Amino acid sequence: MGLVDIERTELCFFLENRSSMKKQKERTMPGRKIRSKAFTLIELLVVIAIIALLLSIIVPSLRQVKEATVRIKCRNRLRQWGIAVQMYNADNEKMMSMVKYWGDGPYPHYIMDQPTLDGDGRTMWNIEGINPYIEAFSSSYLTDGEATDMITCVNCSGEFMQDWVKNINWPFHNFVEFAYSYFAGADLLDPAQCSPNAKSYLVGKSLNSRQLLMAEILNLDTSDGAYRYNHGKDGWSWNEASFRNPSQTAYSPNPAATGRSQLFGDGHVIWRGIDSQNNLPVMSDRGVEEWNGPGSGWLGIYDTGYF
Repeated sequence: MGLVDIERTELCFFLENRSSMKKQKERTMPGRKIRSKAFTLIELLVVIAIIALLLSIIVPSLRQVKEATVRIKCRNRLRQWGIAVQMYNADNEKMMSMVKYWGDGPYPHYIMDQPTLDGDGRTMWNIEGINPYIEAFSSSYLTDGEATDMITCVNCSGEFMQDWVKNINWPFHNFVEFAYSYFAGADLLDPAQCSPNAKSYLVGKSLNSRQLLMAEILNLDTSDGAYRYNHGKDGWSWNEASFRNPSQTAYSPNPAATGRSQLFGDGHVIWRGIDSQNNLPVMSDRGVEEWNGPGSGWLGIYDTGYF
């Protein structure tokens, strides 16, 4: 081996050894920054911000879809009541009138246990008459006090309402308070017990497409200033001093109803919203005509029902 070859071999060995020592030094030097594939803090914050933005867009949309689905189910249930009324009318060639009770005042959210005549000689809305067409109550209701979830909107608790009927109405009264209002027979309302427009907007002697036959309950109980409604900003509201909706009961002057389904005489159903800033009337001013715009009003003195 010549001198040049020896020097070349030594140079290669030196370079290789130096490279190995440099790598070893990089591995062992304290404080040396090592490149990593992990997110930096800024990158992580950006990802979190994007996720939060997406949630702010998606969650309200999902809530709206859920509410729309519930309203469709509520409309369908109310439509079933309308079909039952039409079948009863066809079979009996007459129509039941809304219940008049305390002081012969209108109580559209009442339904009598059995056929009973009002002061004008009309048969009032009753379980015995309508139940064969909708089965909202047990066939032996008079003896067992049982009801089905058809007595309320799907947005409410059917179990709560069944307990209400069983424990509050059935043992002590010959009527049931349920989560719908029935308006037929409005042509004979006492003008002192309803808004001036009530007879125009509510069904009288016959069914038609312009007048309301039924609707989801909107009621102000004057005994304790509490509201009953099926749809509200904070949920559904139902009251009684010793038996109230455990999740939410709204009291005057703070109603928070969001709307109700309305059934017209020809069977079509619409949803009508209620503005949060101009909600149900309060105790001190219960009789507000067209409180929810044209087509809205009130009836009843002791318990005030709204449409």
